[in-house]
Amino acid sequence: MLLVVLAIQTTLFNELRPYGVAGQIMLLFVICSGIQFGISNGAIVGLIAGLMFDFVVSTPAGLGSITLGITGATAGLYLYFFPSPIWWLRIISIAFVSLIGEIYLLIAQAMVGLGVVLEIRLLKIFAVVATINVFLSPGFFLITRWTLSERKKER
Repeated sequence: MLLVVLAIQTTLFNELRPYGVAGQIMLLFVICSGIQFGISNGAIVGLIAGLMFDFVVSTPAGLGSITLGITGATAGLYLYFFPSPIWWLRIISIAFVSLIGEIYLLIAQAMVGLGVVLEIRLLKIFAVVATINVFLSPGFFLITRWTLSERKKER
């Protein structure tokens, strides 16, 4: 499923840019998996998704893997604090962790010397990515639940 999400990320969402900002559905997939299945699953899905994303974009190898892995683990903290989730709290968590994930990416880029400039445009990026992720989250919750849930063997 991550391959399909990566294909949509690099084709459709690379062209559809509301306000000049590309939506981050790889980030959304990682956040939804962390919120639904906890810290370890969120981190593992984030590491794999980030590594797949690193092979496609021209950033240093491992940068996306580390940032998405940490973002998935951060999203997994949701179950630690809220064991019985409420729908509107999930929406707030998606917006908040989307913001945190973008900040993690900026920090990682600054650490490897990619020249991050703090400017007002970053607020627009944060707002657009969080809005797109909140809007698409119900579908992605269904996709991650279907993809990552354990199947029972029938005899």
